[in-house]
Amino acid sequence: MKKLSIILISCILLLSGCWDTRQFKEVKLGITAAYDMTEDGVYTNTILIPNVQNSAQGPGKESTQFLTATGNTPSEARTNIDRRLSSTYSPTQLDVVLFGSNLAKQDIYPYVDAYYRDPRMHLDVVPAVVKGSAEQALKVVPKSELRPSEYIEGILESEVDTTNSFESSLQAIGSELYEEGEDFALPLLQVGDGGKTVSYDGLALFHKSSYTGKDIAFEHTTLFLLMKKQKGKVARITAKIFDGKKPEPENYTTINIEDFSSKIKSRPDKQNKVRTDIKLDLTVMIQEYPQDHLSLNELPKVKEKLEQALTDQANETISTIQQANSDVFGIGRSIYGHYPSYWKKLDWEKDFKEIEIVPHINVNIRSRGIFR
Repeated sequence: MKKLSIILISCILLLSGCWDTRQFKEVKLGITAAYDMTEDGVYTNTILIPNVQNSAQGPGKESTQFLTATGNTPSEARTNIDRRLSSTYSPTQLDVVLFGSNLAKQDIYPYVDAYYRDPRMHLDVVPAVVKGSAEQALKVVPKSELRPSEYIEGILESEVDTTNSFESSLQAIGSELYEEGEDFALPLLQVGDGGKTVSYDGLALFHKSSYTGKDIAFEHTTLFLLMKKQKGKVARITAKIFDGKKPEPENYTTINIEDFSSKIKSRPDKQNKVRTDIKLDLTVMIQEYPQDHLSLNELPKVKEKLEQALTDQANETISTIQQANSDVFGIGRSIYGHYPSYWKKLDWEKDFKEIEIVPHINVNIRSRGIFR
C-alpha cells in the first residue's frame, strides 16, 4: 500500500505541469521584432508574425503579418499590439531583435531588461543593429525567399559561418551589460537596393549599453574575430599587398585561413601604463593571386607583404575601437583579474583610449594552389 501511494504521488507531481505553461493557441508568436526611436523620442515596436496556411497538396504556404505600435516602454507598446490581435502577442519565441541605430545610440538596456527579468523569455534571441530604421529592415521580404520570417536570421547565420560575425545572443552580452571592463559588438545590417534587400555591413561597437556610432568595417571583421579567438566554418581575407600594378586586381591576394592561434596579453609596462600585445599566427592557403607567377622564390616576399597588410588592417581596427571607447577585447577585465591593485588606480573611461595595443601577425603559407 505504501509503495502504491508513492507511485500515485509521483504521477501527480509529473502531471502537474509548469506554473508558467501557456497553450500555443492562446498566443501569437512573434519571430522577429524591431525597436526604433522616432525623432521626437517616441518608442516604436514592430513585429513580424508568420502565418502558415495548410495545403492538401503539399507544404503549407507562409505569409507574414507586420504590426507596429508605440509606447513609453516596451511592455506598453506590446500591449498596444495586443489590442489589434485576436490572441495575446508573446515575445518568448523571438529569434531576432533589431535595434534602429537612433535608438541603439541612446541605450538598448531598457528594451532588453524584460528578457533578463521574465523567466518565460529565452535569452538565445539574436540582437542586431540596423543603420537607420529597424522597421524598414524587418519589412524587407525578397520574392526569392521561401520563408520570409527566416530571411534576416539566415543572413546573420551565414556571416557566422564565414567568420564575418559571431554567435551573438542576449545571454552572451549579459555580462558585458552588467560588469565593468569589457564591451561588446553586435552585427550591423543595412537596407539596400532601394529597400529590396538587407545586407550585413560589419560590427557595431558598443560602450556599456549604447551604440557608439562607430563600426568595424565588413572588410576587417574576419581579422578582428581571429584576434578575438573566434572562427567560423571558413575564414577568408582579401588584402592589398602591392600598389601601382595594372590591372588593379594584381595588387590583391585572397587567402583561406587553414589554422590559427591567438593570444592576448595585457599588463602594466615599465612606465606604469597598460600595454596589450595580440599575437596572431595564421596558416593560410593562397586562394587568389592574379599575377599568376607565385613561385617558391616569391613566397618570402608575399609572406612579408601579407603580414604587413594584415598588421596595417589590425592597427586600423584597433584605432577605431579605441576611438569608440569600446573595450571589445576585454582588456579592462583582464587587468582587473590579474592586477586588482593597479586597476583601482585607473579611470578606464578615460584611460582605455590611451593604452597601447600592439598586434603581432605571423603568416605561414602552406599551399599555393592545386597546380603549383
